[in-house]
Amino acid sequence: MVYIMDKKMTGWLSDLSRTRFFIILFITISALTLLAWHNRFILDDAFISFRYAYNLVQGKGLVFNEGERVEGYTNFLWTLAMSIPLFLGYDPVSFSLVAGIIFFILSLIFTFKLSSLIFNSRDMGLLTIILLGTNYTFSSYATSGLETQMQACIFVITVFILVTFLQTHDWGPLILLQFSLLLSAALLTRLDSALLVIVVLTITLYLIPTEKRVMVQKLMRISVLLVPLMIIIGGWFIWKLSYYGSILPNTFYAKAMPSITSPKKGLYYICIFMISYLLIPFPFLFLAALKTFFNKSNFKMIILSTVILLWLLYIVSVGGDFMEFRFMVPILPLLFILIVWLTFVFIQRTWIRLTLILLVLSGSLHHTLTFGNYLNTKFVETIDQLYGHVTHDKWEKIGNVLGRSFHYDQNISIATGAVGAITYYSRLRTIDWYGLNNRWIARYGDFAGTRPGHQKIPTSSYLLQQRVNIIINPFLIKTADTSKTSLIINGFQNYLLNKTSWVINDLQNFLPKIPNPDEIPSNTKIIEIPIDHNSVLYVLYLFHNPTIDEAIQENNWKVYPIVRN
Repeated sequence: MVYIMDKKMTGWLSDLSRTRFFIILFITISALTLLAWHNRFILDDAFISFRYAYNLVQGKGLVFNEGERVEGYTNFLWTLAMSIPLFLGYDPVSFSLVAGIIFFILSLIFTFKLSSLIFNSRDMGLLTIILLGTNYTFSSYATSGLETQMQACIFVITVFILVTFLQTHDWGPLILLQFSLLLSAALLTRLDSALLVIVVLTITLYLIPTEKRVMVQKLMRISVLLVPLMIIIGGWFIWKLSYYGSILPNTFYAKAMPSITSPKKGLYYICIFMISYLLIPFPFLFLAALKTFFNKSNFKMIILSTVILLWLLYIVSVGGDFMEFRFMVPILPLLFILIVWLTFVFIQRTWIRLTLILLVLSGSLHHTLTFGNYLNTKFVETIDQLYGHVTHDKWEKIGNVLGRSFHYDQNISIATGAVGAITYYSRLRTIDWYGLNNRWIARYGDFAGTRPGHQKIPTSSYLLQQRVNIIINPFLIKTADTSKTSLIINGFQNYLLNKTSWVINDLQNFLPKIPNPDEIPSNTKIIEIPIDHNSVLYVLYLFHNPTIDEAIQENNWKVYPIVRN
């Protein structure tokens, strides 16, 4: 059954010819793409995938540090894709931005097709992608350098194919093979896509036997659907076990274990999304509409709602995310279709429909202009803040300076919590402060809190045992203009400006816990490393290395002794 929409509300463009309508559609998608390109940014975490891809191209394997097999990424297929530009000698940053925009366009196209199919109205399809494409979160994460938009694209294409099956009952072997490959791609992109795959497979495996075909044909179709998926994902799991020693990525142990996540933060993460985008009426409308859901005509919306609700429960269970609503992106195409359904199928009054649509549009503007200004978002960094780490906080410059100064010496090891741009550009062996790329910290590190992605940290004894040469606190940067200094730790700014020596207690800015002074190497120092013409970075120099000593002399870097009081 298809929905017969109220033409008074949805027939603005219905009388246009197919050609003229698709000209309007093309202009709309083009305008939304330009908006997404205007909102483009790059995340520091994207450089983690770039580093794995770089090491793969260099013949070192799919590793973060050469010789250390740790799966610190969660986006296998995307990481492999990032090796393409590196193999060809191009910048992975630019490649990732363009790839993200392509997936964004595909997401809009298939959201239009899915919405038009569900509502039997191309006008509703157009309205849905306008609401989706103007959403600041969805528009911004068209880029970012991460796999986020790729996952969203696969989600909406998967649901579109399933709904098409329901509409046409065309379960041909070729289509099922394509469907199996798409589900495989979903899991290879991110393993948490299993929530979507479980829903889709359950429905498909239920529907295929109900067709009026002989048993052999039914079994053949089920085999075509399942066998490729099992071979691809099974082979991937076997490789992961043999290569990394675990099916689950190292990030699971570092940040997603049930014992260290905070469901309250996950729930709050969803709530501030709804509040900031002025979407609060829609959960209540959904609850009111539930009694109308459970009939055959609404089966498509039940599918969409199931995927959305499972994903929201997943967000709650992992404690949300510290990045501005990144985890919401994969379900936003489905969510906006549900919003259109609640507005135009469940609601019958014209003025209420218009009010709700205006609320959604104004909510996107409200979020864009105000997010982070008045809501308590201390554990969720805004997109501007996330982008600022690479640019304003100069993490890209820090990586380049360290790499050039130390001649990319693989015998030098650093430890830092900013393991994206700094480690990618420096090429130095790195101990990931939060354990995402470090097996020991992920499993045995000290508990640091419930902030997503920052729950585990190393012990000081571990860092000393690893004989780390340099510990970097990326926020300990002093600029020439002290009013714009990046020093943000406990008013440390004024203390550093005229400092000529440091004491053991000052090391709290570099080490998780001040160890026994006797454990600190006797020649430990603080190095002041110029990053550009008006800023310097302070690093802790623990275990000496001849390449670092040479760089200090050649560049005339200032060195501060540690006073043992």
